[in-house]
Amino acid sequence: MLDIPALGPSGPYRTRRRVAVPDASGLAALELASVPGLVVSDWIGRLRAAAPLPAAEVPGVLRKAADVFETEEVLGDDLAAHERRVSALTGTPATVVRECDALIARTLRDVARAPSAARPAGCAPAGTAPRDAPAAGAAWCRTGDVFAVHAAGNSPGVHAMWLEALALGYRIVVRPSNRDPLTPFRLVTALRRAGLPDTQVVLAPCDHATADVIVERADRALVYGGQDVVDRYRNRADVRVQGPGRSKLVVAADAERDAGLGLAVAGALHHAGTACTATTGVLVEDDPAGFAADLAVALGKAAPARPQDPDALLPCMPRAVAQGLAAALLERAEGAGDAVVHLAPRAERLPGDGALAAVTPAVVELASARDPLLSYEMPFPCVWVAPFERDAVDVLDGSLVLSLHTGDGDLVAEAAGLTAVSNVYVGRPTSWTHPDVPHDGFLGEFLMRAKGLAHGGRPPAARPYPGSSAATDAAKERERSGT
Repeated sequence: MLDIPALGPSGPYRTRRRVAVPDASGLAALELASVPGLVVSDWIGRLRAAAPLPAAEVPGVLRKAADVFETEEVLGDDLAAHERRVSALTGTPATVVRECDALIARTLRDVARAPSAARPAGCAPAGTAPRDAPAAGAAWCRTGDVFAVHAAGNSPGVHAMWLEALALGYRIVVRPSNRDPLTPFRLVTALRRAGLPDTQVVLAPCDHATADVIVERADRALVYGGQDVVDRYRNRADVRVQGPGRSKLVVAADAERDAGLGLAVAGALHHAGTACTATTGVLVEDDPAGFAADLAVALGKAAPARPQDPDALLPCMPRAVAQGLAAALLERAEGAGDAVVHLAPRAERLPGDGALAAVTPAVVELASARDPLLSYEMPFPCVWVAPFERDAVDVLDGSLVLSLHTGDGDLVAEAAGLTAVSNVYVGRPTSWTHPDVPHDGFLGEFLMRAKGLAHGGRPPAARPYPGSSAATDAAKERERSGT
């Protein structure tokens, strides 16, 4: 078995207490260090005392880290072997793991992109020396020094998100998920080999009690979890929660039906249905029952396969866990009373050692879009289909991603105005991504603030900002004078 140490501010740290981590078949796969609270508290103090890497040096270090991440051996594995091991450990299809690792490498090479997009136009870039800033204006400044990340284990891609904080000067504590400690271990190791000081990022696997210590001692924290985690931290301005996505697709009556079906299939199978941007609910304006039946046929073609299989589309796990998930879904559907199960999930036993099984997709038709099950997420491809009514757009609120398959601009505008929807796409699956489109707002919005800045003797004249009355008056004057 692999022996995975923590990575502290003075290098690898091996603890007396170890946690046995099984793979997706239930067999023992590795032993993981478990760092005690007093040690983590000391580490955070040392990170806080350390100066951030100069802003001008960060891009070069991170680009070199991308090369190390992709080409060097870590824990005896090159990148291909690492991806096979992560796939076997987590039950995530190997194609998904490769996609996520490619995302991490791209982010390392272009880490300044997101901070630049998030920075307000009136602010000088983070790390700008006061002497180089405008004589009167604003600077984009950190709201703290130490950023904690309680990572999820459903996708290796979550580790691309916190790299932005490095570019902004934060020192980072990563608490990995026991399900996947390998991806952050490889990433932090690559950063250190590339020249990032050990006092900039630490990897601190630990129990839940120590995880709470990390949140309390850090200045800002990013925490992944379910509704219970959302409820726990909803009133904490210093904690950003990545909870259930509840992403939805609307197929309007004016839209082409087959294209809408394609969007639903792509969204449902995204990252084996485990990502928060995978489609959970589909609202259909015309014949939802027929759409649900067609979707069941399409998703029923996703064949069970071992996660390392190049054609794998479904999540794998111990058979008892898979059976429990399938049973829980059917129990929920039965409890709804008037729900119709068009495609029932199954726990399909797969060949090989252990008790590996894949969970097949589910499609359930609901009588009303106001049924709470429309937003009920499962860690496999599970879609709830409900009728959509134009006078009930509010049922779409609370979606991380809302995809609209329609040419109705008024409907798009009304949906985009919902305050609890993070992303709105038209004609694209909920799983669509782009480097310039934030996942759930820019992380920089949470980590930074605009700080007023002025220096020198006599202050310069005020600048009219676009849209202000002063700017309008100035434009009219230029027009009159012909300048």
